[in-house]
Amino acid sequence: MPSDSAPRVVREAARRIVDLVLTEDDVYLDSLPDEVETSIAVPLTGVARMLEEPTSDKEFRGGVRVLLEAGTQVAPRMPGELRRLFEELRFAMRGVTAR
Repeated sequence: MPSDSAPRVVREAARRIVDLVLTEDDVYLDSLPDEVETSIAVPLTGVARMLEEPTSDKEFRGGVRVLLEAGTQVAPRMPGELRRLFEELRFAMRGVTAR
């Protein structure tokens, strides 16, 4: 049975990726290999928007799933820290059931 805090845990894990990649000056994003940047930029921006605006848990989980799918395709080319944060998000999502 998932923890009552699972949605919070997922949001916190997603926030760590957003905070790492989507900096004000885009230095980190621009330093990523082109394939990684191209794959994750749009879904990550969507998740970042959902973190800032009122969004249902179901809609947020959908956005995170899209981000995770995009990340899976390019994970071998991600820097270690980003790959680790994606794994944390993936593990956090495992504790969340569809409602």
